[in-house]
Amino acid sequence: MKESIDEIKNELKAKLLYWNNLKSRKIKAAVILLFLGVIVLKIFTTVLTFDWVSGLFK
Repeated sequence: MKESIDEIKNELKAKLLYWNNLKSRKIKAAVILLFLGVIVLKIFTTVLTFDWVSGLFK
């Protein structure tokens, strides 16, 4: 359990270091948009899956 927490902390530190090393505002904006796009896509596909599954039982 302790190793897992340490691994997560190290991963977060690496991502924060990557973010701090980005100098271009355009690249930062693109990373944010990509992150938001992935979240929206995940929500969209989940909703469609639930609609599809509920349609099977009608």
